[in-house]
Amino acid sequence: MFAIVDTETTGGNPVKDRIMEIAIVLHDGEKVVEEFSTLINPQTPISPFIISLTGINDEMVASAPTFEEIAGNIMRITDKCIFVAHNARFDYSVLRREFKRMGIRFQRKQLCTVHLSQKLLPGQQSYSLGKLCRGIGIQVEKRHRALGDARATTMLFEKLLSSDREHIINSAFVDELEGADIPVNLSRETVDDLPEETGIYYFLDEKLRVLYVGKSRNIRKRVIDQILNEMHHEYAPMKNLIYDVAYEITGSELVAQLMEFEEIAKSSPPFNFTRRKKEYRFGIYHYTDENGYINLSVGKLNEHSAPLIETASYNSSMKIIRKLVARHQLDPRLSGLAKPEGVLSITPQAYNQRVSPLLRKYQFDFPNFFIIGEGRSHHEQSVVWVENQCYRGFGYFEPENIENDIRSLKEVVKPSKANSDAHRLIKNWLKKKMKDEVIRY
Repeated sequence: MFAIVDTETTGGNPVKDRIMEIAIVLHDGEKVVEEFSTLINPQTPISPFIISLTGINDEMVASAPTFEEIAGNIMRITDKCIFVAHNARFDYSVLRREFKRMGIRFQRKQLCTVHLSQKLLPGQQSYSLGKLCRGIGIQVEKRHRALGDARATTMLFEKLLSSDREHIINSAFVDELEGADIPVNLSRETVDDLPEETGIYYFLDEKLRVLYVGKSRNIRKRVIDQILNEMHHEYAPMKNLIYDVAYEITGSELVAQLMEFEEIAKSSPPFNFTRRKKEYRFGIYHYTDENGYINLSVGKLNEHSAPLIETASYNSSMKIIRKLVARHQLDPRLSGLAKPEGVLSITPQAYNQRVSPLLRKYQFDFPNFFIIGEGRSHHEQSVVWVENQCYRGFGYFEPENIENDIRSLKEVVKPSKANSDAHRLIKNWLKKKMKDEVIRY
């Protein structure tokens, strides 16, 4: 049996916002057998953006039942059912959080019609519910209302069932933990409760000390994969030390990568063998002198300027500079390897052309920019900030609450120290030409 669910919430953040409408369509795999829908008094104001999107306002929900009053109906209808939704992670997260407020654990196997559509209906222009339904000839009545969207998702699900010749849907909710050898001190419930979302996770010991930090686009899947298939060789001693798994949802994969490196640098987990933060204290910098020549120099790291390369010591920096001078045919006098004596036989323009490939390799193509990416919910976006070639940090914002202007974006960023790991991650991310928006200034 399948419970096809849609929720409308007071905002886009599953952590702080509340459900204000829910619809559940019960489907036996062949036909609809029951429907349930109701407005819910969220006991908190509805955001103006959501009012304009759904048409649901505070007056409409004032006399509606609270979630506590209809929670029993939801438990009954969805009992022993597969939880189905379009972008299931959002609806499932907000519903579980409502039950958690009541001290009730809500646990259902899930199917996401976004992911299933991408597999079974490839080549669609968009996989958002409205555009996807229009593309395959499904009429959606009352878009952005729970029952209208749940009925549309039901028709989409029936289309997916009829297209599933390779039994992808059945394989999607196989219990991968059945009979699995999970760590002896880690409860199955803890693993079951992990979100299928992008973020970072922490393996914790008996005293809640961090043993390992990882990242994933699907935290639950990655943790299961790791504890079932990778707890051998150098990770074997960690398995019996794991008592809990904590996590933090990031939405953005880039933010997850940045946060993972920050957390490893902060706590130095004993089992992050390959990614422990090196102790960088010096860097190779560049500047243009009074004659217009680009110079290389060595200096101690600081938070206000970004080096081309970070190193552990002054001697390490000088060793690298020697290699760069030889490789790019640079003048030792402009690289700190010889006294600045005599007149150069090359113009600044010609000399700087030799240095340019070096700068392009280690610098961003533009000095000041924001990367706007996916947030932790539908109505939120992430922002990563780089200024003067320095990584400044990341943050989150709701587009309807702030303009995409420089000042507003800077204010939502949580400051971070510039470092070569972040620089490299961001540079590689930009090369991938992801869908993230880049705002230069």
